[in-house]
Amino acid sequence: MAVNELRDLTRRVRAWLREPHFLEKNAIVGALLLVIEMILVPPASPTQMLLALAWLVVVVAVPFRTRLICLLAPVLLLVVPFLPVDVWWASGGTAIITVFLAIGYALSNRAMIGVLLAYSLADAVCFALFDTASIGGGVIRGMVEEFNRIGADGTIPVRSMEVSPLYTILIVVGTFILDLMILGFFVVFGAAFRRASAAGERVARVERMLDRITREQELAHMIHDSVANDMSTIAMLAWRAKAMDDDDEVLDAIYARSHHALDRVHEVIDVLNGKRDITELTAEEGYDAGGAVGAHAGDLSFDAQLEKYIEDQNRAMTMLGLAGVTRFNSAPDVVVPKPVRRVVMGLTEEIYANIVRHCAMDDVDETASAGAGAGANAAASSRRIDEPAYSLFVEITAEHIRISEVNAIADESKTLVHGRRHGSGLALHRAAIEMVGGTLTTSNLDDTWMISADIPLGTH
Repeated sequence: MAVNELRDLTRRVRAWLREPHFLEKNAIVGALLLVIEMILVPPASPTQMLLALAWLVVVVAVPFRTRLICLLAPVLLLVVPFLPVDVWWASGGTAIITVFLAIGYALSNRAMIGVLLAYSLADAVCFALFDTASIGGGVIRGMVEEFNRIGADGTIPVRSMEVSPLYTILIVVGTFILDLMILGFFVVFGAAFRRASAAGERVARVERMLDRITREQELAHMIHDSVANDMSTIAMLAWRAKAMDDDDEVLDAIYARSHHALDRVHEVIDVLNGKRDITELTAEEGYDAGGAVGAHAGDLSFDAQLEKYIEDQNRAMTMLGLAGVTRFNSAPDVVVPKPVRRVVMGLTEEIYANIVRHCAMDDVDETASAGAGAGANAAASSRRIDEPAYSLFVEITAEHIRISEVNAIADESKTLVHGRRHGSGLALHRAAIEMVGGTLTTSNLDDTWMISADIPLGTH
């Protein structure tokens, strides 16, 4: 148990380290540096110890009161050196690095530039006039004194230059510039992390937006494939049942279809309410389109599921008066990836739904049609009773799955579902097929509809 807890803790720490958390990491590194300084340069008096602890508190508080620290800490860095303590702890030590990294990260461009300029100028003036601790002042003074000491002619003694206005101006300007260079590096470094963090947040927002769009498309696809198609079939079965004396089989089919549609609606509602994840629905192995595949569909191979689905759909089409011809060929032991399974089942369901919506009906009463003045339009909107309503061909090989379907197209007013708005189901399926590397082609020639899909199996 202890080993597992240690592994879990290590995994969480690694995950945290991979995330930005710039302010938190900056504070942790800054606190560690101050602790190391307290060990290497131990405070020599209680006052120095209090200052060391105060700087430690300032560094630790950076993630919690960022803006307050960014505005207050520079003031403290300028005021504390006036105290009569050791110069190292009066200057804040490495706390100044943590503070200016936070300034670059947390403040806007104008604010961080303003703080940087104001602090650098105030630090240079205080160092030149009052000899306070400075991050760049000591370097500048040492350079000026060294150049003065090794002067070739010796006409400007060090003592006289220390009190001259030229010396003071030189120290102020040099310290100001060096402070800008050193502290500006930390500020720019923090600003770079801020921009990277902002870019990461924008990427995360875009990813969330894409996830939401994908989720909505999946739900739309689900509603279109299952609910809308089931409703079309239910409506047609109910219409057909009116003309039948023994309608028990049709009513059973209506019952199964309505339950399937209701189940899918509940699933969509659960996804919208956050009770289920969309991946749980799209990853399901069994397909139950109106009772087409039973409760134990997951125990069947994919070719058996697809063949069973087609058989059940053919029976439903026969009830509607749309008897067709189907040829199903499958190679043994073909492994079909899950994305391809969803695409194939969805396309097959869409094909049968379009047969219901657009296929020509049996020409069972030519005399009545002629008497109604239908003429050539009636002939184009119907077919002979001995002709199949549709022809469906499915082939599963080790390399690909091919699906082709042909049916006569009826005049819109002569179809089972007329006067109803139809969506863009084929466009959704074409996009899904192309995502798995396949192709979908359709054609409408001489009142004959043809659709063909070729989906490879070796690219997943």
